[in-house]
Amino acid sequence: MDERHTKHRKKGGLKATFEEFIAKLVSYAEVMVIYLQKNIQFYVQKFVKKSVWVFTALTLIFLGLLYTSYGIFLSIQKFIAAGDPILSSFGTGIGFLLFAVLFLSFVFRK
Repeated sequence: MDERHTKHRKKGGLKATFEEFIAKLVSYAEVMVIYLQKNIQFYVQKFVKKSVWVFTALTLIFLGLLYTSYGIFLSIQKFIAAGDPILSSFGTGIGFLLFAVLFLSFVFRK
């Protein structure tokens, strides 16, 4: 038997078009759900890794600023009392700030 391909006009007008649109929308939603189910673990893992690095860098910035300000306070206090400034807090604070910048550059480079 030969198969004859003929063009038939769809009947139903606006209602049929709307039903076809809804069917395509539902199938698109199903495909997106399947895609998200397959890739959600990857996205969450990537987000958690980046947020951990950013949180670590922000914590190091906070600690660096804290140590630096404490170093300034101790330096002024020691200088007024005995004339001997404390440089260890400055070194620690600047070290924390340096590590924070390195962590942030590592995160935003990728």
